[in-house]
Amino acid sequence: MNKKLLLATTAFAGLAHLGATNASAAEWNVTVGGFMEQWFGYGDSSLANAAGFDQQSDTEIHFKPTITLDNGIKIGAMVQLEGQTDADQIDQQFAYIEGSFGRVILGSENSAPMLMALGVPRAGAGLDSGDLPSWIGGVNGDLITTTFNFSRDEDSAQKITYFTPRFYGLQLGASYVPEIAEDIDAPHNNINGVRDDAFGFGANYDRSFGNFAFGSSAGYMDYGDDDAAVGDNPTNVGVGISLGYGGFSLGAAYNDLKDSVSGNIESYGVGGVYASGPVSVSLGYIYGEDDGASTESDAFEFGVSYDLGPGFSAVGSVFYAEQETAGVEVDGVAVVGGLSLSF
Repeated sequence: MNKKLLLATTAFAGLAHLGATNASAAEWNVTVGGFMEQWFGYGDSSLANAAGFDQQSDTEIHFKPTITLDNGIKIGAMVQLEGQTDADQIDQQFAYIEGSFGRVILGSENSAPMLMALGVPRAGAGLDSGDLPSWIGGVNGDLITTTFNFSRDEDSAQKITYFTPRFYGLQLGASYVPEIAEDIDAPHNNINGVRDDAFGFGANYDRSFGNFAFGSSAGYMDYGDDDAAVGDNPTNVGVGISLGYGGFSLGAAYNDLKDSVSGNIESYGVGGVYASGPVSVSLGYIYGEDDGASTESDAFEFGVSYDLGPGFSAVGSVFYAEQETAGVEVDGVAVVGGLSLSF
């Protein structure tokens, strides 16, 4: 037998034995969680035939097995099932191992810069949550949501991600994405028309000093190369900051997505929240500009939430958005209310 193969086999056997020994006194704990949002509201847009009442939902069920070994290392997994019929019924599934060395994730999970990014704080449905374009017709959601999420079709792609332990409030993370496409189980192919070899880096700082809290984030994502396409690799850079004192919190975020094929998308947003007992109110604003499509968008939200119990809130939002594309203007408003459950 090849000497290197023999050494590798012996090492893996040793690790397997160690894992079995450490797990012998532990048991798997499987929990079921997730979230549900049920909305009812009215949207009106200057776009023709884009006004009326609507009821919308967003639900996911999360299956989460975990085990803690005798040596303190935690192993876990997550499978997310969409609550509505969807082309991608299970979009994210991954396993992780966590200990004093940090956290390693393998599978379909968001990238490190996305998981570590700070967005626009809110009490309502949220400007950067993806809900606003669902209520106001003719508004480009990419200018309001996509750049803040560091997501360009890679959020559910298989990847490997590592997070360092948090040290004096600072944590670093990195992700490598072999292919930006979900559920590809074929050998790596550099000429198959799929972007490959993407990577990203993130940093997050979170500290509290008495009643004062400070947070910041920075991230970079390179979305890889598609040998069948023309143009440079798309890249994304973003930063965020948050300040809190007592019941007040303020936040701001900036993001720049560069793509020589479809153009550049630049977005920034600011927001503030005040919480007193079970009631929270917020005001937020996001601006987005797409050079490639000659499009600019402005979006505002006034939000309010009332905690009815653990993980259960009544939420309301008033949205206003306007967009101009090549001299053509669209604007609209929406009033939305609903129930938000987290379990």
